Amino acid sequence: MPNRQILRNLKAIDLRNSNISLAVVKEYKRDRISHYTVKYVPTNARLEQRLKNIVLRHIEVSNTVEPYTYDCPEPEGDQVRSIGSEETDFFRIFAQLQELNPEIDIIENVEELVKSKAYMIILRNAEGIQVVGFKTLPENWKMKRSRNLINLLYIENRFEDLEQENVFSISNYVDLFYFNEYIFILSKKEFERGLNFREGMINNANVLYEDLAEKRVFVDIDILTARVGNNQRYLRKMATIRNLGHYTNPVFLQRLRQLSIAKGWNIEFDGNQILITEETLDDILTLLQNKRLHSELTEEDFDVDSAKLLSFDN
Repeated sequence: MPNRQILRNLKAIDLRNSNISLAVVKEYKRDRISHYTVKYVPTNARLEQRLKNIVLRHIEVSNTVEPYTYDCPEPEGDQVRSIGSEETDFFRIFAQLQELNPEIDIIENVEELVKSKAYMIILRNAEGIQVVGFKTLPENWKMKRSRNLINLLYIENRFEDLEQENVFSISNYVDLFYFNEYIFILSKKEFERGLNFREGMINNANVLYEDLAEKRVFVDIDILTARVGNNQRYLRKMATIRNLGHYTNPVFLQRLRQLSIAKGWNIEFDGNQILITEETLDDILTLLQNKRLHSELTEEDFDVDSAKLLSFDN
């Protein structure tokens, strides 16, 4: 089912009578792989209504859906980005969440709150979980009073909603919401931070290095790997290059060579292999992402941050 239809289905559901619960997510590393534990936090009725309103408001104002890609810009206005939950760490978090009981599997002490990585606002009915709002926490979420935050007091292993006290704060915003095996992203930056997409991009880059070496696309990739490192901007470029796969297409590479000569792009080749230099690396990555585009209106060439393929019905 197209993600646009899934969002329309969500917006058509009456969630006003859903039961609300709050859970926190802790992360730990084992063999450099992220693992998660989830625990519920008991709350009072007043706070539950406010949490519900946060999620309902986000759903209400989300109307336009575009797929998430590594190089897509932040969503703007009523736009959300979408991705299948199984493509993210949220799939593992949600699988654990489904096995927990909100009345039994609760946090034991305040330290569990302080060490949390994120929290989830969970809407459910008699059949189970309907929607989940997910918010990544700052490094220390015992924050000073500020606008757009709900002030909470932690008493007897549960949150109380207080106007006068300020112990913990919950934002009036979430970074994403989950429905029907899809994630709808409101903040790309926080989505990637909260669900460890940097690690995924590093793995993508390592796979791409191996493929580039096997296919002998470049004379030498040492300059490339040194420049990319764990730099997120370059990791995005590598992920896009791998996803597009133009580097595997001999026709594309031959056309790249022809245009480089004709337009003076100064991309050097040694036989059929591209020669990377410090000066030409960025241009090479732009071209392999297919982001050097020609305007038929002005006859000018442009390097663009993101590009959307247009299709017109006849």
